[in-house]
Amino acid sequence: MIIGRLNDLVESKAFTEKLQSKLLFLKEADFSQAPAGRHEISEDLFFFLNEYETKESEDCFWEAHQKYLDFHYILEGEENIAVDHFENQRIIETYNEEKDAIFFEGDVHSMMTMNPGDVMICFPEDSHMAGIIAEKKQKVRKVVLKVKI
Repeated sequence: MIIGRLNDLVESKAFTEKLQSKLLFLKEADFSQAPAGRHEISEDLFFFLNEYETKESEDCFWEAHQKYLDFHYILEGEENIAVDHFENQRIIETYNEEKDAIFFEGDVHSMMTMNPGDVMICFPEDSHMAGIIAEKKQKVRKVVLKVKI
């Protein structure tokens, strides 16, 4: 997993061309008028614009993906995202190809607070649980860019 401020990650130029181009896409795109939901870009690239209120971790879920990388980019609000290696958790729902997701259960050992301008890139081995209350319950607006591996 990779976590940082979007501008810093773009400026570092430390990533493969594929990852760098997707970071640049997030930086240059205007999401201000995009409605919530799925937005197709190409056969190998789409994003969800998600709007929700943060919840207690007990009301959230662990997931990981095999076919797409997740780029979580916070536009508004603050949330915690729990992260772990999928081998540290127990599968409760095997891989669903249509959803490109495996669902897990497990304890939260590590959590990152994500603020506007932050991005987290999750790889197939990274189980993650998004939407967790940071300091207080609040509305989050974010992009989850799905990049085909």
